[in-house]
Amino acid sequence: MSNNEALNAHASPTAASETFQPPGFAPAAAGARTDPESARPRSGLAPHRLQRVLACVESRLAEPIQVKELADEIHMSPFHFARMFKLSTGHAPHAYITRQRMDRARSLLATTQLPLQEVAARVGYQTQAHFTGVFHRYVGTTPRVYRLQQRGSAAAG
Repeated sequence: MSNNEALNAHASPTAASETFQPPGFAPAAAGARTDPESARPRSGLAPHRLQRVLACVESRLAEPIQVKELADEIHMSPFHFARMFKLSTGHAPHAYITRQRMDRARSLLATTQLPLQEVAARVGYQTQAHFTGVFHRYVGTTPRVYRLQQRGSAAAG
């Protein structure tokens, strides 16, 4: 067999589709997922740990919240906590916190007459400008316009 024939034999479709199987490894059933993601449990954080973290986030929305602090709350490393939190909620910790802040901001804007700077402070932003930028990105409109729309819909309804 020449070198070219040997190379072609290794490049055949059957050779390319075969993968190394460790001893004692049974092949997956036909149609079963074999990617590494499907092999991992998708449970995330234990329910009591998740509830503890969510309560901590809810109670501290007006304060800076670091992922490390949330991880420390349930005695996990920040990296492992972030992965498990995302499995549990579908969102990374920072994105979840921001979403919660925007939900509370929408509620405050719709139900109170607080100045925008005060709303920003109550949801954890030091400046109204930063709050407005993040609010616009998540909600699609500025806080002032959102408040005016909510007043208009309340007056009409």
